[in-house]
Formats: sequence, C-alpha cells, structure tokens
Amino acid sequence: MFTRLNISRWSLVAPAAMLLAMACGDRTEEPPTPDPFISTDNPRDELTEADYGDLDPSQVGLNTPWGRNIVSKDANAGRDPATLTNVSTQSSDGYDRVIFHFESHIPGFRLALGTEAGGGCDGTGEAIEAPAHLAVELAGARANRDGTATVADPSRSLDFPALTAAIQTCDEGDGVRWILGTTGEVEYRIMETLGEPRLVVDLRHP
Repeated sequence: MFTRLNISRWSLVAPAAMLLAMACGDRTEEPPTPDPFISTDNPRDELTEADYGDLDPSQVGLNTPWGRNIVSKDANAGRDPATLTNVSTQSSDGYDRVIFHFESHIPGFRLALGTEAGGGCDGTGEAIEAPAHLAVELAGARANRDGTATVADPSRSLDFPALTAAIQTCDEGDGVRWILGTTGEVEYRIMETLGEPRLVVDLRHP
C-alpha cells in the first residue's frame, strides 16, 4: 500500500515537472538578426545573368541588395595599402556601373548617398553639381605610386540614366575618395570580385 501510494504521487508529479522543463526550454534567446545589407547566400542564386554583365559569376564573393543605406567594410589592419589602378564606367540594361580596380586586394570602404557631397579629403571643397551624390571612401588605399597617379582619368562627365559624373577628390595618406554624381537619390548595390580584386558599384536606373 505504501509503495503503491508513492508511485501514484510520482505519476502526478512527473508530468508537471516535464511541462515545467518544456516551458523553461521555450524561453531561449532568439538568434541574432542577420545584417540585412550583406547577403549571406550564394550570390549565384541571387543575381541574374543581366546583373553580372561582364563579370564571371564564379568570381563574385560578396553582393548587397539594392538599397540607399550606408554600406561599409573595415580595412584589414596591418596590411599594406591597396593600390587603385583603374576606374571604369559603363551603362547596362537597368543600371550604370562603376568598377574600382585594385592591384592586390580590396581595401576597406564606406559608401553613402546624399544630396550634397563636398570635394577634397575633408569633404569641404567643390565636387560635382548633381541632384544627388554617392560618396565612395576607400580606407587603406592609395591611387598613386610615389606621387604618380595610377588612375588615368580621375574626373569624367557622363550622360548615363543614373550616373552623371565621377571624380576623385582625395588621395592622401591611406585614403582615397570618389564622388559619383547621380540623377537623384537612386538605389545602389555593390559586389566584390575575387580573382581580380574589384569593387563594383551599380546605380539603379530611375
């Protein structure tokens, strides 16, 4: 009788204990929200053939979705500055493209849209007259070799649907700054290529 009573009591307590454990187990912290501006998926599953243009899809290592938010990436500490060797521009179906070509690696960068963007390294000088601007700041980078410019055409006027001009406004210390004049506050995206280090900036047509 005594033994049977103990078993009966345990049969009532055990389910309650299990329910309590399950309730406590449900109170786990939610996983951190991924950065919405950097794609963690395979870019080959995200982009179409038209998006890649002349790029080799297998060489695209990073891409961001279209947006107007600031996009940035820290420079690699202790690494020699990346040399900017060329800047090319082209217009494609749906977007205009600016490609920053580097000699050894892609430096840190910060891209920001705005209605005003000054020239010079401190952003206080004259730059481009345009309805809006995309400032491209390259950290841990240079556009010269011993004082000789590496970019043949650091200033150009363009008649593209989204991109109206591009000008290099700073090459000092380990920082390079470009201002891209746009027809308005358009959306933009970036890509990085692996084999040949390039930072690709696309400006969406209005």
